[in-house]
Amino acid sequence: MSINLGLERVASILHALKAPQKSFQVFHVAGTNGKGSVCAYLSSILHRSSLTTGRFTSPHFIHPRYSISINEKPVSRLLFDDAHRMVQSISQREAIDATSFELLTATALEIFYRKGIDVAVVEVGLGGRFDATNVDYKVGGVLGSIITRIGLDHQNFLGDTIGDITHQKTGIMRRNVPVTVYGDNEDAACKVILQDAAATKCPVTIVSPSLLRREVDERGMESLYLPTKSFGDINLSASPLNGSYQHMNLACAITALDLARPSLPTVTRSSIREGITRTKWPGRLQVLNASEFSGDDTQQLVLLDGAHNVQAATCLNEYVEDLRKESGTITWVMALSGNRDCKEIMSLLLRNSDRFYPASFGAVDGMPWVRPLERNELTRAAIDLLGSEELVFLVHGAAKDIIKDACKHNSPVVVCGSLYLVSDVLADLCGEYF
Repeated sequence: MSINLGLERVASILHALKAPQKSFQVFHVAGTNGKGSVCAYLSSILHRSSLTTGRFTSPHFIHPRYSISINEKPVSRLLFDDAHRMVQSISQREAIDATSFELLTATALEIFYRKGIDVAVVEVGLGGRFDATNVDYKVGGVLGSIITRIGLDHQNFLGDTIGDITHQKTGIMRRNVPVTVYGDNEDAACKVILQDAAATKCPVTIVSPSLLRREVDERGMESLYLPTKSFGDINLSASPLNGSYQHMNLACAITALDLARPSLPTVTRSSIREGITRTKWPGRLQVLNASEFSGDDTQQLVLLDGAHNVQAATCLNEYVEDLRKESGTITWVMALSGNRDCKEIMSLLLRNSDRFYPASFGAVDGMPWVRPLERNELTRAAIDLLGSEELVFLVHGAAKDIIKDACKHNSPVVVCGSLYLVSDVLADLCGEYF
């Protein structure tokens, strides 16, 4: 089964489910990069605001049920399987022929109805306008739409230009529903966002980096603050997520909450502060220790990051450059999906003295069309970029075996290129990280 964008099939399933009229409200998040982090911040804050909170993000780690959480915990296998079977039976009985992502989306919403949640945080799967998550949430309504950073990705589905792709993202806009926009987007993206917002008649708030206030304490430590109407100045530097770009992702999440404040009286400055500090988002600049893979007391950094496109690789490189200043070299473990231009992404990350391990990932549950790029392609690109075969290492086995070997070089190990590779790594550690 392949990707097949459209809203009719998932709408038919939801109509057939005859969901109970326990209303919940929705934050809907689209973008190329950063939307998962925004969802993580939102759901953590909402949960700490005494609201029963559901979250649906993609792609999933390890198993599809990990894409659906209630109050910051993945739903149980029993609940997921029961809801998913119901959705599948409707699709088969009504000859709807829903895609796997449409089934997963309907499963998430069915679970949210069953658990009587107050607010759902929903991440767009692909694009926005014709994505399965862009259904009519009649039982509650949308509190806010958020559009994060937009870049070139999935051009075969969304269009060849930033403008075309942005137009697909803006499809989540709804009349009179406030839209929060990541303000550091390209001019072409901002132009389309403003045009489409005017046509949809929805208010737009652009979160510009210039809005952030910098403050340096007596120790020389710099903090960034976002001024808000409802909550005063919020310290963005309190985020536990790595990467300077997370400040803007968090600013977007808080701005959306600020705009929706009349409908969310339990969200307070205190609950925002607690929600920020408790936010978790695995696989994005996630720091582990080599001992997790070697079984001994090796003290060496292993960084997991799902950077899988040019924009994300650029952000990863910014973070890794600080590691490089201390260590001199980086050891890369990388896998990419088969539709990626590996050399374009690798050229942003690899430097002459680095080491490189080509990797792969296993079958993705529910998405048989997702396949890893052949290791020999990664190898050829790495040799070309590094200028030496001696800096490329071939290790057969699972990702954890490759990482274990990569740790012997006594330099930071960065595992990246695909969230599916990161998922395979976390699958061996899921008892601790999920």
